[in-house]
Amino acid sequence: MKINLLQWRGKPYRLTTAANLIKTMKLVTLLLIATLSQVAARGYSQKITLERRNISIEAAFKAIESRTEYLFLYDKLDLPSSRLVSVNVKNGTIDQTLNQLLENLPLSYKIFNKNIVIRKEQKTKEEAVVAPQKSLPAVQQLTGKVTDEKGEALPGVNIIVKGTSKGATTDISGIYQLDLTETDPILVFSYVGYISQEVQPGNKTTLDIILKTDDKALEEVVVVGYGTQKKSDLTGSISSIKSEDLKKLPTTSFDQAIQGRAAGVQVTQASSAPGGRVSIRIRGGNSLSSGNEPLYVVDGYPITAGGTASDNGSGSNGAGQNPLASIAPGDIESMEILKDASATAIYGSRGANGVVLITTKRGKSGKTTVSYDGYYGVQKVIKKLDMMNAREFAALVNEARVNDGVATPVYPNPNDLYNFPDPATMGEGVDYQDEVFRSAAIQNHSINISGGNDITKIAVSGSYFDQKGVLIGSDFKRVSLRANIDTKLAKNLMFTTNLTTSKVWGNNGRSEGDGGGNANTVNAALIMPPTVPIFQQDGSYTRLNPTPGGSTVHNPVPIVKFNKDFQNIDRIMGTMALNWNIISDLSLRVSFGTDMSNANREMYEPRQTVNGYNANGRATQANRRSNSYLNENILTYNKLINKHSINVVAGYTWQMDRDQSFSTSSSNFLTDMYESDNLGAGAVFAPPTSRKNQSQLVSYLGRINYTFDNKYLISLTGRSDGSSKFGANNKWAFFPSVAVGYKISEESFIQNIDAISNLKIRASYGKTGNQNIDNYRSLARLSVYNYDLNGSLVSGLAPNNIANPDLRWETTATTDFGIDLDLFGNRLNFVADYYYKKTTDLLWNISVPLTSGFGSIFRNVGSLQNKGLELSLGGAVFDKDFKWNTQVNWSMNRNKVLAIPGYTPTTQSEISGHLKINGSWLAPGLPVGVWNLLQYDGVFQNQQQLDQGPRSSSSTRLGDARFVDRNGNGSINLAEDRMIVGDPNPDFIFGWSNNFSYKGFDLSVYMQGTYGNDILNVQRAESNVSGPWGNQRREILDRWTPTNTNTDIPRARTTVDPLLLQSSWLIEDGSFLRVKTASLGYTFTPTKGIKSCRVYVSGLNLLTFTKYSGFDPEVNSPGNSNLQLGVDYNAYPAARTFMVGVNVGF
Repeated sequence: MKINLLQWRGKPYRLTTAANLIKTMKLVTLLLIATLSQVAARGYSQKITLERRNISIEAAFKAIESRTEYLFLYDKLDLPSSRLVSVNVKNGTIDQTLNQLLENLPLSYKIFNKNIVIRKEQKTKEEAVVAPQKSLPAVQQLTGKVTDEKGEALPGVNIIVKGTSKGATTDISGIYQLDLTETDPILVFSYVGYISQEVQPGNKTTLDIILKTDDKALEEVVVVGYGTQKKSDLTGSISSIKSEDLKKLPTTSFDQAIQGRAAGVQVTQASSAPGGRVSIRIRGGNSLSSGNEPLYVVDGYPITAGGTASDNGSGSNGAGQNPLASIAPGDIESMEILKDASATAIYGSRGANGVVLITTKRGKSGKTTVSYDGYYGVQKVIKKLDMMNAREFAALVNEARVNDGVATPVYPNPNDLYNFPDPATMGEGVDYQDEVFRSAAIQNHSINISGGNDITKIAVSGSYFDQKGVLIGSDFKRVSLRANIDTKLAKNLMFTTNLTTSKVWGNNGRSEGDGGGNANTVNAALIMPPTVPIFQQDGSYTRLNPTPGGSTVHNPVPIVKFNKDFQNIDRIMGTMALNWNIISDLSLRVSFGTDMSNANREMYEPRQTVNGYNANGRATQANRRSNSYLNENILTYNKLINKHSINVVAGYTWQMDRDQSFSTSSSNFLTDMYESDNLGAGAVFAPPTSRKNQSQLVSYLGRINYTFDNKYLISLTGRSDGSSKFGANNKWAFFPSVAVGYKISEESFIQNIDAISNLKIRASYGKTGNQNIDNYRSLARLSVYNYDLNGSLVSGLAPNNIANPDLRWETTATTDFGIDLDLFGNRLNFVADYYYKKTTDLLWNISVPLTSGFGSIFRNVGSLQNKGLELSLGGAVFDKDFKWNTQVNWSMNRNKVLAIPGYTPTTQSEISGHLKINGSWLAPGLPVGVWNLLQYDGVFQNQQQLDQGPRSSSSTRLGDARFVDRNGNGSINLAEDRMIVGDPNPDFIFGWSNNFSYKGFDLSVYMQGTYGNDILNVQRAESNVSGPWGNQRREILDRWTPTNTNTDIPRARTTVDPLLLQSSWLIEDGSFLRVKTASLGYTFTPTKGIKSCRVYVSGLNLLTFTKYSGFDPEVNSPGNSNLQLGVDYNAYPAARTFMVGVNVGF
């Protein structure tokens, strides 16, 4: 039966329970066990069919070699040249074939892996007496072991007697045995990746050999789009991260491990919650509305960072789980970050924001190896905010009342939670941060099995990750199983499979963003008055709804204990590929893959919380199913002719993405016992929402890499993409690039300079696209509207936007100039890049006349630019018994909007609905994300200043906020006096890693940071918006009073000046330097059965140097929007972690 994926309408596969996933894992495991059991047998069970008559023995050997993977080693002098042989074998084994072939011949054989050694049989004593007396050479039996420079055994080393075909091969332990009859023989020891050695054994019977690595043969190979390249031949800008770097970070997802490891890559933890999202910018943001996250490619499969149930019914901003967290970092072998157009143009319409290539671990030939990696740790919040205690808070409330002419209480009133006749007797009160934060465990366990032979190679891994959040009620778990299998079906045909199945689940601590005003846990813990007890006298939880100021302050304790916000994601990713070496220089790879996920989210707010109390319980269920299908067909041609080297890649790819989601909720429950399990038990139903999306991408791609004389490099790349997302008039687009390189170090005048190992300059130019928009933005979408028809309410369909058949890709043109320099035998490496990127055809909503029936249209307008410099320096400082390797990277990026025709500069939405804080300002000539607010100028210190003004209102008094009068008209007006007061884009970012080792000890220290970026601290506004009715930071103890005028903190009031929330008073310096990780380990000497064993202690987020007053300067609460960067809206606090771990190999 043929299946046409374009027309398929069956139900997508879904995993809805842990039991289903476990069944799938069991099935996969059984299949793997069955496959593993055949690995060893496969090498010797290969069937042979051969029929030959009256041929020479040497011709028979060659016939067998052409049909199998075996190689014959023999001395021609041992072969009977005058004898002809015949053989007739059908589906026989190699032993059956050789026994028939060598019957009645004075020859014997021995099989070492895939090498067959033919020997001349030694005659018995009786045969020697009868035979004619000849002078026979003496037999010298030679044995030994071949190892590398570290003492590790090398299996499969070829040993040949020079000038003959006679030889042997080392076994799995590196042992060999060879019978020598030649006079003064010379032995040649050769192994891939090592320098060959020629040795004369003399009269020795034992000869051990140490092979040294061949730096040229082992030249680093870098994964690029649809292939690999030698690092020395790269013309594009690519950064690499190896698995060793990933092991040193207890991260839930691999994108977190990129932070600070690559120049030009800014990684921000959008949420520090377990499994929280990460925001990545490669060389700045290129778009205003179409997404700025890079494309991720896992073992050749392009995936996106979106697609979880948290996108439906979340109720919070930026707090959802990270969909990339379903991929275990321990499964990753390497990551390559493609940054310029030469590297990314092969991905066309998805390459503008950069590409991250992930390669997972694969099996290797040889003895099966088993390894275990595990750690256990404890996390604590890096710091608590310094909030007022009960005594200080009561004094603030009374002072605010006096300042605003309100009488302070004289007598106690147990029914008034703000009655403080004697603040001095209040004591410390309740520290609500202690009530919601905890010490939390984190652990990870993974087992990896790898092995195989020349026919089949397998890598299997299973892992379990469990992280409890430092905020009570939050956690994250992941169980994953990965299997990569490579099977040689024929000499020129390879079949590969990649399969990953995972389940992640966790509870989201209600944090980040508006989240129903003060209902998010972090903010509630900070502003809940310390004078208010957790419980009321009747044993119920205390509620402040409303406060005397009219606001709502939520008790955080029932939120963390009873709020339910549970999410789980089941995911299966798999690809199958057939690799056919058509001829020696031409290969074809055909692959099919799928990525299926099913995400569920359940939420319930019980009556113990303010929101639940007001709604009599509120429940929500959301689900999202995503399915992706991929077919790729790639031809690769490699040819080396004298000084000319050419690599050609051509291909056709097709990918379809489907997405279906729904969300529904109800409230007004009779009891909390149902939680979210029975939405029908609620009496009030919110209208359910659902959606279904589908998109397709068809592509033709090609790349030509040409090298002349290993000196001059040129690369031409192009990709033509056809996407269903864009308008009827612009379905297709072509994205080309060209790059050149010049290896100056290959010139004779440079080769005479011993210090220079490699010197290459390169330049590239190209165009890439961005298609990260909704699937149907080019179409007029219909919605249901109600309208009056003859006095009756009637429902009907009407378009809710204007169609745009001309909608097309955003296009980013990138120019890059780079230099690669290696010194002192590649001991020191330096890389520098300068780039300029210009994005045109920006997608943006432009106002249209109201006579059209709409307010705006989504069009391609405007442009912006990014330009910057990247520097990377590293190498081995010491390389003796004491080793020290260091790597430092530094980068700067300058971003600016160039033009947006038809657009009037304005604020980009409010950050908080109830605080009315304006978001970033968007205008040509300015960086994206800047804040255009009033400039805070301290407080009015004396009457003279107050008389001179300008005042923000007629009620302004001494000690009130003062602002800069930009236009000098004597009054303060937000629209007229605002100015650029902050920029979230850093002046530069950096990372510095150091690895030390001495004998068995190792120490690694990694630091990273940013400089020059600002943060909009919305939490500071939350603490003050309700006047004195919510707790405030202890900094307010230095507020203005008649006896404390030398301060810039306003006086206490029962209300807050609204202009204060629209000013630079909220802007803080976000620069920081952080000791991100430090690890101290010891590796034991290998013993029988244990190949390696390392134990270590490690720390994460150990030290942070910053002026920022919030929990952590690494924030980006609203998520991944390029228009709302650097916002701290009650962000989930980062944790400091201490761990102990072990890595064991068997």
